[in-house]
Parts: sequence; structure tokens; C-alpha cells
Amino acid sequence: MDMNEKEKIEAQPAGEVKSELPDTKEGRLVKDLLERAPYAEGSVRRERRVEFKVPPERIHEFLELASEKFEMLMQISTVDWIKEGEFELVYQLWSVSESVHAFVRTRVPRENAKLPTVMDIWPVAETYEREAHEFFGIIFEGNPRLGPFILEPREYEKHPLRKDFNTLGHVKALYGEDFDRYDESKTNYVI
Repeated sequence: MDMNEKEKIEAQPAGEVKSELPDTKEGRLVKDLLERAPYAEGSVRRERRVEFKVPPERIHEFLELASEKFEMLMQISTVDWIKEGEFELVYQLWSVSESVHAFVRTRVPRENAKLPTVMDIWPVAETYEREAHEFFGIIFEGNPRLGPFILEPREYEKHPLRKDFNTLGHVKALYGEDFDRYDESKTNYVI
């Protein structure tokens, strides 16, 4: 190894991996957003598909920047990572002008989960935020319509899509023991 190679190796901090973005429309979209939002991580997953990870306290700011190129909010999905004690929210965006699909991920603690609303960026977010609130208990600060939406009022505070929700216990409490459709070993269906 000559002296120049040694200097190049020592110049990179230990443990730092610099991933290069491809010189494609997807790579340029990611690079442009990351230059304006250095707090985020971004990558190109494949053709017409990009992904970002954003801290929850910066999610509104990032989505506002992203909305310049990604004109449509297609969905807000929630993943319950019960072992990690977190919810992951995935904002799926579509760029009409570039034909690129973006996943913007952020994680919040399961207990007292709060995020700012993005209704001011995409009004359609109201529906997705109400659904995530009702089924997982996530509060979207600034959304004025967080209340009973799909579930009946008596079930509203239950958050039935959380992984620790006891569906069988809820059904028995609501309809009584006679409603159980299988025995306790869950091997013999009694329909």
C-alpha cells in the first residue's frame, strides 16, 4: 500500500458508510430532498420507488418539502412494532410529474403517540389520520375531526388493530360466552 492509499483510508471516519445514489430521476429526487433535509435518510429501492426515514419531530417539515415534487398523498399506513414499543407510520406519496412512488417512514412511541397533522399539505390526510387514530390511538395534533369514525361509539377507545388488543376477550365481553365459535385450545371450530 503506498502513502496516498493510506491517506485516503484514514480520511474516512470509522464506521461511516457513504452510499452513492444512482444518476437516475429517482436518485436525483432523493439527493435533492436530502440536500434540503439533512436530518433525513433516503435511498432508491428500485426503479420508480424511493424511501425516506425521518425523525418524528421533523416529519411535517419534511413532508412539506416533499410535496413540491410528490403532489399526491396516497395513504398513511401504521405498523405496530410491539416489541420495540413503537408505531411506524408510512406516508405513501406519488409524484405525478416524475412517476415515482415514495415511502416516508417515521416512528413514534406507542404510549402517548402524537404527530402533527398533514391536512394543511394534503387535505385527504384527514381520512387516513382519523383511521390511524381510531384503530391505533395515534393523536394527530391539528386534526379537528379525531373522534368516532368507523367503529361504534362503545368500541371507539379500544384501538382494535394494536397487536396487544384481545379480540376474543372483547367479543366475549360484548356478546357473552355463548358467542365463542371455537374451544379455548383454538383447534376445534364449533361453527
